[in-house]
Amino acid sequence: MEIDLKKTGNTVIINISGSLDIYTSLDFKTFLEANVKEGDSNLHVLVNLEKLNYIDSSGIGMLIKQLNYVQELKGKFSIANMKPAIEKVFKVAGLTSYFHTIGEEEFKAQYSS
Repeated sequence: MEIDLKKTGNTVIINISGSLDIYTSLDFKTFLEANVKEGDSNLHVLVNLEKLNYIDSSGIGMLIKQLNYVQELKGKFSIANMKPAIEKVFKVAGLTSYFHTIGEEEFKAQYSS
């Protein structure tokens, strides 16, 4: 898994590529919590899954934990650019209404530079 970060105003865009699974989910948690801290006003954390190829239950669990972490900081947490296979996992798990999702067109219009 590779992770990188881009800040645009009060939006923190975290790009994940590869797999978010039992082996990498703790790295994701460590990265996000090191880069997103209390005190950022109107914080919006946007996790871009455009290059994510695989996610398992550990990865989904970590996304839920990080959603809760950002909400505790009074921030907004969104997921963008889910591939159909990844989106199917979220639907089967009943999580599509739990996360705020952003589609490819909206992402390009608002966050691509």
